[in-house]
Amino acid sequence: MGIIWGEGNRFELNGIRFQFIGQLRELFALKEEDGLVLGKWRRVLDAYIDAMSGLSPQNIFELGIFRGGSAAFFNEWLNPEKLVAIDYMQAPTDGFKAYLESAPNAGRIRPYFGTDQADKQKLGSICSREFGDALLDLVIDDASHLLDKTKTSFNFLFPRVKAGGLYVIEDWSWAHMDDPDGVFRQRFHAEPAMSNLVIEIMLASARRPDLIPEVRVFPSCAFIRRGEGETGEDFDISRESFHRGLPIGGSDLFDR
Repeated sequence: MGIIWGEGNRFELNGIRFQFIGQLRELFALKEEDGLVLGKWRRVLDAYIDAMSGLSPQNIFELGIFRGGSAAFFNEWLNPEKLVAIDYMQAPTDGFKAYLESAPNAGRIRPYFGTDQADKQKLGSICSREFGDALLDLVIDDASHLLDKTKTSFNFLFPRVKAGGLYVIEDWSWAHMDDPDGVFRQRFHAEPAMSNLVIEIMLASARRPDLIPEVRVFPSCAFIRRGEGETGEDFDISRESFHRGLPIGGSDLFDR
């Protein structure tokens, strides 16, 4: 069964009701009795549908699930063998807990709460426990949206993505969006822009097309395809970003 779009911000998939957001305040305002809440706009869902066409990822690692709707959605939509999901929150919401306990396909989800996306030791432990030596088909980062933490996760998990697999970074553009209510200014204050990482990845793809053969950038998310190239030990995307032969990664390109 495919996605059945309903009125407003609602849709149904495999008999499970979902809600996407139209405004940031709906992250908290939407009621779970009306459907599991995805912290995503419709345009983000459309980007996924476009970018994931024809793919069937079996091993998925999702960072940042908030109210759980995204993990349930990807589980129902992509039908993976296993979906590992982490979040900084200590416990699932009531709606997501009910899904985990009752939905026929929920057994494929392995949630880890109280987990910092930048905790490489814990990420490594989770990967070993859940995937063993198997590589990842898809990584989705919708976690902190902080540059350093997001880059730490990328450096650790991108080498574990198989050739042809995808790494998705959501909400990379918060520092460049119209912010009339000051939501981003309040939330991220003086934090460096997430777009620094996306720019480094794009520059690295020019120097290392064997490693990053494709980067598709949508207004709110970036899809990075993994190539056959080797990352080597202690991989750091900042060391792969060059301008006229000189390394420029690791600094804030917007600091002035």
